[in-house]
Amino acid sequence: MLLGCPLYIKQSCLCSGWWPFVLIIPAILFITGAGLADEDPLNLVSYQPVFTINDLLRLPSDVGVDQEGRIYILDGTANTVRVYDRQGKPLFTLGDKKILNQPLGIDVSPAGDVLIADSGNHRIVLFPTERAAPRFYDLPDLPGGKRADPTDVVFGHHSETFFAVDNENHRIIALDLKGKILWSRGTMGRNPEEFRFPFMMDVDHEGNIYIVEVINTRIQVLTPDGTYLRFIGNWGIEPGQFFRPKGIVISQNGELLVSDSYLGVVQIFSHEGNLLGAVGDEKGNLRKFTTPMGLAVSGNRLFVIEMYANRLVVLEREEP
Repeated sequence: MLLGCPLYIKQSCLCSGWWPFVLIIPAILFITGAGLADEDPLNLVSYQPVFTINDLLRLPSDVGVDQEGRIYILDGTANTVRVYDRQGKPLFTLGDKKILNQPLGIDVSPAGDVLIADSGNHRIVLFPTERAAPRFYDLPDLPGGKRADPTDVVFGHHSETFFAVDNENHRIIALDLKGKILWSRGTMGRNPEEFRFPFMMDVDHEGNIYIVEVINTRIQVLTPDGTYLRFIGNWGIEPGQFFRPKGIVISQNGELLVSDSYLGVVQIFSHEGNLLGAVGDEKGNLRKFTTPMGLAVSGNRLFVIEMYANRLVVLEREEP
């Protein structure tokens, strides 16, 4: 663990003793569109603010939304999922310190089943829709006793399987709902089907898996059976590049939205990985966030966790 980091935040998440010094220049360059030709400015997609949620939250990391519009915020320092209605009014909570230990990632099925990457307990936890007793899925350790380190989890295309990120072991694990391991991919590296600190991920309508690699500063796309498809993005400070990518969500129309915690922006890519633009405000400016992390979409609404601001920001996309 690096100096000055909260205990439950991973090395690949935010931590580095030198980041405040390197953050200033990249942020300025991105805002001014450095390197872009005048005839090809950054496209800004306008999002209007709807509301924020910041009650009780302390270093939240991820968010999910079900088909009823209920909002599930993972408040890892409290080992709790805080659930709100679509207007932001509190409803109930899931979990406590007896069940969860420093959780980092969440996914919610349309019906309201909740998956949690329970990092401190080296396992996945499923809270069923009917709010029955939670189910627990232990992840396999590596040879030599190196424990699994889940930082995110996501349902497969038909919610019959799920995929877990094993951050410090640089791999992705696929399981069925009985906990059977279907496949495991990855080792530390830069090549296809290799990772350097994968962190968060999402799945598209074909079941392909989009994995954020924090230190490789890219998105790696795998098929549902774990076969490499393509890379999206690379390290840099220009639009279309990543400095410290963290969260990812795929919208209903197939767009990829990716948060960058250092640059404080959310960029938008096509399904194939072409840059479409970035989230802007209602005045036509680039919208800046405070350490944006987990993302979710529901219809025209975008949900952005701002970890160090201890809040969830809810925005609505303006129709062209």
